[in-house]
Amino acid sequence: MKSTRLASSLPFELQLLLLILRTEDTPDLNKELHDLAVKGIDWEQFVQLANRHRVYPTIMTKLHELEEELKLGFMESLQLMSRRNTFQMLLLTAEMEKVCKAFREQNIDTLVLKGPVLAEALYGDLSSRTSKDIDMLVSAEHVEQAEIAIRQLGYVPDEEIPRILNDMIQKWHHLGFTHPRTGVQIELHWRMSPETFREPAFSELWERRQTMKQTTEPVYYLGQEDLFVYLTLHGARHGWFRLRWLVDIDRMIRMNNMDWKIVIERFRESDSLHVCGQTMILLSQLFNSPIPSALQTFADNDRSQRLAEEAVRIIRELVYIKEKQTQKEALNYFKVYDKLLSTRQQRLRLLLNRLYPSSLDAQMLPLPKQLHFLYFPLRPFLWAWRKKNSKHQHKIVTKNHAATKQEPKKVNVL
Repeated sequence: MKSTRLASSLPFELQLLLLILRTEDTPDLNKELHDLAVKGIDWEQFVQLANRHRVYPTIMTKLHELEEELKLGFMESLQLMSRRNTFQMLLLTAEMEKVCKAFREQNIDTLVLKGPVLAEALYGDLSSRTSKDIDMLVSAEHVEQAEIAIRQLGYVPDEEIPRILNDMIQKWHHLGFTHPRTGVQIELHWRMSPETFREPAFSELWERRQTMKQTTEPVYYLGQEDLFVYLTLHGARHGWFRLRWLVDIDRMIRMNNMDWKIVIERFRESDSLHVCGQTMILLSQLFNSPIPSALQTFADNDRSQRLAEEAVRIIRELVYIKEKQTQKEALNYFKVYDKLLSTRQQRLRLLLNRLYPSSLDAQMLPLPKQLHFLYFPLRPFLWAWRKKNSKHQHKIVTKNHAATKQEPKKVNVL
């Protein structure tokens, strides 16, 4: 792998992970692998990183040929994780088909965003990619109907959201469900992401859909260009803290079957050309990806470069921070990154969305329906009041946690 500034700032274990994940082999690949592997690699940490970044199926496959040469004694751990992943992906695929069939019987159009559809489309094999849940997108008008269908299949909501003011569609972008017997998780989306980036209407996405081939029931997912933009924005929103997301996009670029003019237009419509630039920098410097010339220009600016540097900092350090610090402290780690990621217009939209009344406001101060309009001017005061009370409640819970050694419960104040 070429020595680059961003890649060389990573620990040896992550550098080795990146080298193995490269899609194309070079004549000197085995030598490069061997040279890096003998630089004092912590193999236990290497396996943990392969797991945290959800890339162990690819790592196991590529390292199998080098096992004897490098005397890799941890292959058994990778093989065990990969076998478990195969069963998980088969289970997810079966449940995905079941839910899609139930939706179709209710005339609910649905697009699967990730999971098994990506394993087939990008890797050609369900077991070659990991997934913990099934993300399904429906139009906002079909959310209630889709939720009923999911519940009828035995799934229960991960969280009961109060719906006094019918604000759920405005303030949220998905609902989570888990099947108590199988443990399968489903995220029911009516937007692909929170109110950060502008998105095409569901009807447009549906018209451009693709069909999964390895299923008995019809399963639809995003069209090529829509999928590329969605995966890019999804990874960027999370700071690329899993290398798997970059691996997915690297494979899409190397497949070379997209109209890059359409891709650019989609990024422009979502006000995210700077995110496109960031992603191209990361792919070029971490994976030696062949960047399309049409996208290269968006990488040549300071904002995209700073975003890429912050993402590498997150990739390098966040997996370690999460082990030692609280969720709140880990989220604070994204403050600089989030400011670089969002545009002025996006921050304004987020602010306006927060000013929209919440059903939690109605729980705190019940008003007759004819007076619900008062929740708009009262929203800032009710939010501040609830936040103050939640801090007090958190102190009590933390104090009890210190005495009982139990995990403190997260308090939702939105």
